[in-house]
Amino acid sequence: MRLIVSEKNIAARRIAEILAVGKSEADKVYNTPVYRFRRDGEDWVSIGLKGHILGVDFPSRLVYDDEWTVEWEEDVRSPASVPDSLPKPPWPKPVKKPFSGDGLDLTTWKLSALPYLIWAPVGKHPSEREIIRSLRTLAKKAAEVIIATDYDREGELIGADARGIIREANPDVPVYRARFSAITKDEIERAFRELGEVSDSLAHAGEARQDIDLIWGAVLTRYLTKVKFAGVGRPRSAGRVQTPTLKLIVDREKERQAFVPEDYWVVRARFASDDEEFDASYQRERLGAAEEAQAVLDDVAEATVGRVSEVAKNRRTVKPPTPLNTTALQAAAAAEGLSPARTMNIAESLYMEGLISYPRVDNTVYPASLDLRATARVLKDVPAYAEHVTKLLSAEKLHATRGSRRSSSRPRSSMQRAARKRRRTIHRSTRPPPPIRTRSSPSSGSCTTWCRAASLRRCRMKPSSRRRR
Repeated sequence: MRLIVSEKNIAARRIAEILAVGKSEADKVYNTPVYRFRRDGEDWVSIGLKGHILGVDFPSRLVYDDEWTVEWEEDVRSPASVPDSLPKPPWPKPVKKPFSGDGLDLTTWKLSALPYLIWAPVGKHPSEREIIRSLRTLAKKAAEVIIATDYDREGELIGADARGIIREANPDVPVYRARFSAITKDEIERAFRELGEVSDSLAHAGEARQDIDLIWGAVLTRYLTKVKFAGVGRPRSAGRVQTPTLKLIVDREKERQAFVPEDYWVVRARFASDDEEFDASYQRERLGAAEEAQAVLDDVAEATVGRVSEVAKNRRTVKPPTPLNTTALQAAAAAEGLSPARTMNIAESLYMEGLISYPRVDNTVYPASLDLRATARVLKDVPAYAEHVTKLLSAEKLHATRGSRRSSSRPRSSMQRAARKRRRTIHRSTRPPPPIRTRSSPSSGSCTTWCRAASLRRCRMKPSSRRRR
């Protein structure tokens, strides 16, 4: 039996549907859904995890007996490296929590335990025991295992953790890695033809992120909370992402509060020639005083005709948008009124349905395996794109746009939009360029037949940049 390990249940189902000769059959191992099918004359089983099935945490106790060790669950011990500058047992009397006769309790939120907690090793513990039990059962019967988790740092770590559990149950089973950028038939078939190995380096990078999250978040959050209990400040939490983000928000809020508005005026007019109307602004776009603006209007108050003294033409080339990374995807979706959380939920569901490639990426280069014509044919079903796509498909060869960054951890996200679903979640950057529009002119005020409508607008601006708010 060949065992496929995916990151989520829906991915396990989709991969089984794609690889199966005939139909796949849903089943359960204990309470975990699996999908059985036949391929190449062999039995295959596809199982989905729930993301990380192993969590990270600190040990429960730190013990000193000529050297430091830590205690984990089920009385398991391991060595610890604690600097000599920290005190060792025996502790000064009276001994109070978190200290005990031969060590100290690391689970209590005591300020005196935090210097030791920083040096305590980080360990892993089962966070999805039912799935782990099912994975071990299947591993014992497997002749070959293929890790098919998401193709990024976190997916590699999840796959490496699963490999470790599998090897505990079946030490000699070969474990391979399938890497794909989209859950489509072509991509999945290619990935399972070109199997590789799990990247321990990439998995270690994921583990480093986990450790930093725990050490930074747990230690500093406990410290800040205890400072509150000591009567200083307010309870606050800290985190690897949360704290720098908060700093950016605070800096921006300080800029907003320090902003000093300044009034300025803009003079605009509407003209007409041969039944064609157009707008124009005074040669100085912003005037610092109302008197200056009024003087401009007074100068043309009796005018009936105007003369075009110069015509300037500029040609501008607008390049097609590059592939979206996660940040650009969320920014484009925010312009359409979608929150980051909803954006990623939609993107994840579209990825699972094979409509887009993996959305959680940093690079902006399409994978070489992307079928451009297949993507274009999907978009042809959208009326707004039909004319543009038809022209593209008539070309002998299609070339994808590419951004400036290409990450080695995974291929680029190819945002094949959710055309088949007819959802209104297509990002602004994927739409055909809108027609060029002129700014609408003010409706108040009047002038002569030459200047059909002129207005005096009072605006506010910042003195340093004089940018319109």
